[in-house]
Amino acid sequence: MGRKVTNEIKDEPGEPMVARSKMGEAAVSELEVKGIENLTPTEKKHLLLQLARDRVKDSSAGPWEIVDVFREEWRAVKDTLAQPVEIDLRDTGRDSLFRVLLDITQLERQLETQEQE
Repeated sequence: MGRKVTNEIKDEPGEPMVARSKMGEAAVSELEVKGIENLTPTEKKHLLLQLARDRVKDSSAGPWEIVDVFREEWRAVKDTLAQPVEIDLRDTGRDSLFRVLLDITQLERQLETQEQE
């Protein structure tokens, strides 16, 4: 039995990245997140997936504006090196602030660097 895919990322060259949650019919495009251009592709992917999951819970969520990004030093999480990234966002539709915490692994960073070369 194969693993069920729970989320999908559409990232076509020249097209905005879109994350779709399989928990519901919610999708979030990078065009809905002001300031996302300052994130790396891996950070964008993780953030869009999280926002799509949030939109499943509350369909009125979004659009969003990135208020601040905090990147910490690498640390070991089990056997994997991870870099915690905290992103403060404003949900402009509901006028509320919240924080998303992502752990970007060293492997993801390496893959991202190789793609950009």
